[in-house]
Amino acid sequence: MGAMAPHLSLLLIVVLTNFGSFPEVQAASTTVVETAYGVALNLPHLGFRMAAEVGSASGFRLGVSFQVANNGSRYAASHDLNTPPLVSPSLDPNRRMANFTRVTDKGRGTAGVKTTFGSLVVSVQSGHWELLSPSGSVVAAAAGPPSFSADSYGGSITLPATGSKSGIGATGRRPCLTNGGWGTPYTWDEAEGWLAYAVPQWQWDPEYIHCAPCSFDGRTPPVKLNDTCTRYVFETAVNGVPLRTVTPPKGVTCCAVCNEDPDCTAWVSSRVNGSCSLYRCVEDGEQAMDKSVISGGDLGSCSGLAPPPSAHQRGWWARGSSADWYLAPTPNGGYDFTKALYQLTGAPAVPPIWGMGFMATYWGYKSMQQVEGDMHLFRNLSLPIDSFIMDYDWFGPDSCGAPGENGGYACGDFGYRESFWQNQTFVQPNGVSISTQTAADLFHHFHSPPLNMKFGGIRKPRTYSSKSFSAAHDWLLPNASDVGEGGDINWNFTAAEMRSWYTSGSLHFVSDGMDFWWNDEGETEYFCYLYWNMAEKEEFRQAKPGRRHFTINRAFQPGMQRFPAISWTGDGQSCTYQEQLRAILHGQPYISCDLTSPDATTLVRQYQSAVFSPIMRVHQMGGTPRFPWLWGGPDHQTAFRAALELRYHLLPFLYSLAHAANRYSRPIAHPASFEEEFAMDPAAASTYMVGGVIIPAELGLEHSTIIPPPHENTSRVYLPKGSSKWHKWGSHAAGTSARFLNCLLQVTQHCVAAVNGGQTILKDELGLSEMVVYVRSGAILPLQKDVIQRAEEAGGTLLVRVYGGHDGQFEMVEDDGLTLAYSSGSTNATKTTMWRWNDETRSLSWSSTGGGPGMYTMVEAVLCPIGGGATVSGGAPQSLRRSGSLTFPH
Repeated sequence: MGAMAPHLSLLLIVVLTNFGSFPEVQAASTTVVETAYGVALNLPHLGFRMAAEVGSASGFRLGVSFQVANNGSRYAASHDLNTPPLVSPSLDPNRRMANFTRVTDKGRGTAGVKTTFGSLVVSVQSGHWELLSPSGSVVAAAAGPPSFSADSYGGSITLPATGSKSGIGATGRRPCLTNGGWGTPYTWDEAEGWLAYAVPQWQWDPEYIHCAPCSFDGRTPPVKLNDTCTRYVFETAVNGVPLRTVTPPKGVTCCAVCNEDPDCTAWVSSRVNGSCSLYRCVEDGEQAMDKSVISGGDLGSCSGLAPPPSAHQRGWWARGSSADWYLAPTPNGGYDFTKALYQLTGAPAVPPIWGMGFMATYWGYKSMQQVEGDMHLFRNLSLPIDSFIMDYDWFGPDSCGAPGENGGYACGDFGYRESFWQNQTFVQPNGVSISTQTAADLFHHFHSPPLNMKFGGIRKPRTYSSKSFSAAHDWLLPNASDVGEGGDINWNFTAAEMRSWYTSGSLHFVSDGMDFWWNDEGETEYFCYLYWNMAEKEEFRQAKPGRRHFTINRAFQPGMQRFPAISWTGDGQSCTYQEQLRAILHGQPYISCDLTSPDATTLVRQYQSAVFSPIMRVHQMGGTPRFPWLWGGPDHQTAFRAALELRYHLLPFLYSLAHAANRYSRPIAHPASFEEEFAMDPAAASTYMVGGVIIPAELGLEHSTIIPPPHENTSRVYLPKGSSKWHKWGSHAAGTSARFLNCLLQVTQHCVAAVNGGQTILKDELGLSEMVVYVRSGAILPLQKDVIQRAEEAGGTLLVRVYGGHDGQFEMVEDDGLTLAYSSGSTNATKTTMWRWNDETRSLSWSSTGGGPGMYTMVEAVLCPIGGGATVSGGAPQSLRRSGSLTFPH
């Protein structure tokens, strides 16, 4: 049965045995019975069944099921029937269930379940449900009975519900995948304090297969925003001619021109005369223009404004005759939200440590000698990097472009591009030649000194050489998607047999030495990326058992974080922290962006900003690669190097935050409002924060037709209002623009006095190597002291920076960085060191647990006083014992 069909097996009537201890409650022929995780209610007078159960360690499941006759009308279900949970690949199959008690209130006529975090109860008369806090107050509730509407696809359910309509997902738009964008199958009502997560009966929407068939404000068609175009999907008037070409007035951007034009959804600006060629996205069945038309220009896609949500709650909507809504109270704000979400869909897995270093990508290589030469340049110039990624250029047997057999392309599905991988010779910087015969030989060369480089390759979710075979097995999606390329050759990854075949075909790549995958253009059906990652994870399980899975993906569905499958912000190339916060609120804790600016200074700012992103990666399609030595002058090279070195100095801090995400469901980066101290500050919700303590400034990152871009040397940072004060990190008291990195790592330096929160700090004359970063008082930052060139070199002396003004603590985690041992539960797999700062006694203490590998053998500490002045040294470096303390002099 294909994935477009509803889960018919889930409609089977299941007769349960009452466990004996739960009293039967009846009202108007309602029957209540026990289930394994709560209660089920049959309400034949209303025509539906309901379930009130625990659904995870911190949430409940509200199940609703209408039994539908062949003519589409509904009829009452029989008594004593369960409403079993629907299946979704987003849900963690190994999730823990909370302890609970079944409860009834004969006075109110309700039945349900009660836990330490609240209750879910349903009226046995009306089906009215309530989500209650531990104290018994109503958090969310029904605004009317569930209803069923028949249609040509089998009907849908609407569940009227209360809500403030203020949170993520609280719109009538169905969650759809687009290029770098994705909707959520949940809504988080931050104001009212609850999460609701929908699991419809259908896996995708039959009307729009790249959308999930649910929404949280009634049933409305998906709104096509004008930010979904990529380089490949423009519709033109005739033979590649744009809709129109205009020359904007001085100071007006092509994006502004496009937004004023009702037909425009994307633009290409001329680098010669600044004119704007305007396009619109390809619709279903239309012909895309030739890619060569846009060469030599700067591409942009303009973000149109979505219609504002209606002021009333029209009801939660899900296609099918059955649906589940997972409900969780979130009384303490953002961290409760991520805890509820990840306890339902899976804890974020910890990436391999090299995945948190720096990655470089380029599409346009003409030979593998070019690739290897760029790897050498990174190493010879001492620019820290961990991995290289190749685009279309790597796979074959021939290059993509020319039609091949079965309507595909000559590049094939499971082969290498022979001219790149077979019988290669590389002349090394010392003049020695190295020859490789096979792909395995070449991977070995990349992995060995002096390159020591991980390697990833792009993958597409479609067949280039197996169309007839795939069609014969019913493994192709209907030609109904308007996102990306593919047409009638997109694979249906929801088919288990197809995934197994795909794994078998790709297995040799991983066995040869491929380290990870870059998955692109998978916005073909709603769960494509998630199922695709299942197939790829199986490749690594078979070829490299025990090694961590790692992929990069252009979109995200909840559940992908448990692989982990990271994402980037899409080909629209928005690198702002606001765009990354959007992704984090959509459930993706591991987000990155393409660093692609064609202006040297703006590219520096993109590198600097990405230092504080969960994942750091550069990419360029054609033209000049965005590698440091190719852009700007000596000052730019210093700034690029400082940004890359700072990323690796931060590695013990960032890697420990990845473990915190896995252990405690706290994402690496998050809105500052997630911290309880700043929850009441409205501006904190849009303030980007790392690990609860670091706020980097927003920089001028946007592409511009104005040369130089007007905002590339400006910064803006908002410091949330609370009792904490904020230290400016890596600055001299005189405020000079000395090299940021040197200033950061000097044990003896001057700090400016910490400032109060509740203010915005602007700067419009940044030096190239200057970065504006603020650190919360009480913060403890463990840093890699020595300069390293790749993540696996981390270790030696740990530099611990303490920021005075409040008590603080930080949990640092070390492991082998490569294997799944950290997730085994063994105390020998990880070493956890708890650092504690007592501000009154000016003492720093630590204690370690676990027998896992420790990367650091020495420790050195410095204190930045709250009042500024010279930093205070904690003494000479000392052995990092399993426990210890040191006191800073006054």
